Amino acid sequence: MTITITDAVGTTLEAAAALNPVPGYVNGDDYSDWYIPATPPLLRALAQLARSQGASDLADSLDRFSHPLCMEPVDTVLAPGVMPEQWCGAPVEKEGEPCERHTPEHAAELGRCNWAGSADGRICRSARRPGGDRCEVHAAYCRAVKVDGTVCDRSNCRHPKHRRASVPASC
Repeated sequence: MTITITDAVGTTLEAAAALNPVPGYVNGDDYSDWYIPATPPLLRALAQLARSQGASDLADSLDRFSHPLCMEPVDTVLAPGVMPEQWCGAPVEKEGEPCERHTPEHAAELGRCNWAGSADGRICRSARRPGGDRCEVHAAYCRAVKVDGTVCDRSNCRHPKHRRASVPASC
């Protein structure tokens, strides 16, 4: 299928016509905080236009950005309250999901806390405490596996059997 510049421009203009301003990330009640998102159809149309002009690297980047991406920070040190400077950007199946590398199973490789209790499947962004595999906050969560196969995961668990369980850094 050969794409002409006319087709690419037409597709781009159609996608651009569907754009609308949306509230900004922090404060959406002031018009200066609103922005116009680059929607997936617009990004694909721009990629098509770039490809028709021979800019295949730009087209590949625009295509990649038109799909959901992992937006986990990859900074070495993540201090509380500090905005990360680098983001993952790996393609994911569903928007808001982390990529395979940013799940609790791979947290140790990244030097992060390996607590797996997050409802959204994300890793804790805190660094591990010295000599442990969890951060200060999550070190207190019980690791004992109950009879039904679920992890207790209560903070400062006092259940006698859980306290005797032979799991690392048990509660």
